[in-house]
Amino acid sequence: MGVLHPLFEGVEPAIVDRVLSQAVSRTFEPLSYVLVEDDPELCFFILLHGSVKVLYRSPEGLEVVVKLFRAPAVFGEMECLAEVPYLESVQALERSTVMSLPREGLIAALRASHALTFNLLTDLAARLCIAAQNERSLAFHPVETRLAQLLCTYVDFYGLPVSSGVKIRIPLSQDELANALGVARRSVTRALKQWQDDDLVTKEGSHFVVRDVRRLEKVTDPSLLRIGHRTGLKLAKRQP
Repeated sequence: MGVLHPLFEGVEPAIVDRVLSQAVSRTFEPLSYVLVEDDPELCFFILLHGSVKVLYRSPEGLEVVVKLFRAPAVFGEMECLAEVPYLESVQALERSTVMSLPREGLIAALRASHALTFNLLTDLAARLCIAAQNERSLAFHPVETRLAQLLCTYVDFYGLPVSSGVKIRIPLSQDELANALGVARRSVTRALKQWQDDDLVTKEGSHFVVRDVRRLEKVTDPSLLRIGHRTGLKLAKRQP
């Protein structure tokens, strides 16, 4: 496991064995929830395979996406450490394997291992940077910029080269994109229509195809971090 997930890099084998003995592994199908906000039963989650989205759900059913995680990744430690119910929901985007460790097991392991504590702290800091940048984007950027940023993140994680450009292998609808940004569908429709007229983005069935990724990146703010994250990878800003 130490070589399979960056969280355990340099961690004492006995601590890793203890974590694995207490953790439970589950497989989640696409669109199933790994955890739901306000759930008071706290666990720490280690994403081994697949990918998930982190979101806020409104009483009306809107789901605003704040982060995308692709294996290897971790989540849930913030609520475990603060001892508060989950602040966000996490939903599988594709078939995903996740290990869950009870809060008590996480706390004990962190107290016993400086290496594990450092690894988790480093990853948490990276995700907090993404959250801070996302808040900035919500406050200051127009829908077109935020939509381009979201689509570029999907391209980073799920892009498949095809003859017409780069296909996002995760199916997406305009309603899903609008909900993810917390905006009206017409705003997304207007932006996509303009990009289609400009031969920048097209739709093939339920999948978006980005005809020219470089051109789409120019619509984003190059100073912003992507909302996608994998444990162990350094954060990088897109250069103009």
